[in-house]
Amino acid sequence: MDDEMMRRPNRRKLLILIFVVFFTWLLYCNRSGLTSDSEDSWIVEGHGQSRIVPRKCVVPEWNTKNTNSIPHAAEFGHWRRQYLGGHNDMLDAESRLLSAFVYPDQISIVTTAFHTYTKEVTCLYFDCNQREIPKSRYKSYVMPLTVVSCPRRVGAEFVSLKWNEDDDEEIIEDPIPLINRVYEQPAHELSVCVGPLYGDESKWLEIIEYVEHYRLMGTTMFYFTIFNMNEYDRRIIDDYERMGLAESTKYIMEYECHYRSRFHSKWVINMDIDERLVYNGPNNFIHFMRSIPPTFSEISIASNRVLKFEDFPTKFKNEQQLLKDMTFLKYNQTTETSWYNLKGIIRPEKVALLFYHWSVRQLDDTKIMSVPKRFAYVR
Repeated sequence: MDDEMMRRPNRRKLLILIFVVFFTWLLYCNRSGLTSDSEDSWIVEGHGQSRIVPRKCVVPEWNTKNTNSIPHAAEFGHWRRQYLGGHNDMLDAESRLLSAFVYPDQISIVTTAFHTYTKEVTCLYFDCNQREIPKSRYKSYVMPLTVVSCPRRVGAEFVSLKWNEDDDEEIIEDPIPLINRVYEQPAHELSVCVGPLYGDESKWLEIIEYVEHYRLMGTTMFYFTIFNMNEYDRRIIDDYERMGLAESTKYIMEYECHYRSRFHSKWVINMDIDERLVYNGPNNFIHFMRSIPPTFSEISIASNRVLKFEDFPTKFKNEQQLLKDMTFLKYNQTTETSWYNLKGIIRPEKVALLFYHWSVRQLDDTKIMSVPKRFAYVR
């Protein structure tokens, strides 16, 4: 009996000791453990000090390539001396980094100001923590338009530019992430670069009719360039993006799509939102595109104009209204089909320079094929 009475206080003391140790350990973890500060680093806190510990960069297999030159450098250098591929628009605009793409053989950085054309610039490379990779810089130039070509660097996940005229004071643009376009085979066989979307007129019906028309022709990706758009119309594009059928850029830089689609799509149709490709040839259109020899980098197609007299409805009301306002059903007055405003379907990695919807210079000695009007035209 006396032994049992003595054991009870001992058990109570043991339990109290366990609780004290446990809560002391929790308090220590809260004060000196690793707490997530961002995706890129951890903050270690404790003993009255804090320090940032970068996370370890894991380099995937596709990002282990290092190159020392830019493909077709001699050709681009020749065109640069001729000032071919420049533009005089927005001369005083501030140059900012818009997007950057990594391909199997190089990196392309798209900027926003045309006045930088042909200027020398330095490519900078950063790892997953946005820390510059040592001894990785490369001197390049802006060519064509506002695009800078750079070699690849192992482990680069972000890139930036330093304009060489700022050598005295090193001013570096904020790094932007690289968009992966390193594919053994293009992810899409046929896609569409949609002309820039802007203006006050509602476009939700036009977007749906446009996308579904080209999906019936075999396209599986749409690249949208958006300058301004109301919330109702934007929801349509958001839905297509969620379905994996679209990507969008919120800037009116039309040729950005050319670089966005490189190595991501084998063939790209360049059309405005109000233009529909009509195919009357044998079999179907995707079968026709598969028959094009690899020596061609562009298919040119004639077009006509559709006369439109009313604005599109601002919102969906019912199916009856939808059928009434569809462009193909409502408007049938067209101009004569001509080559004056031709449209192009291109192989992005084989086209060096674009002028709106068609190519100006091609790579690898490829050629342009013009399709007879009886086979295909743009309406």
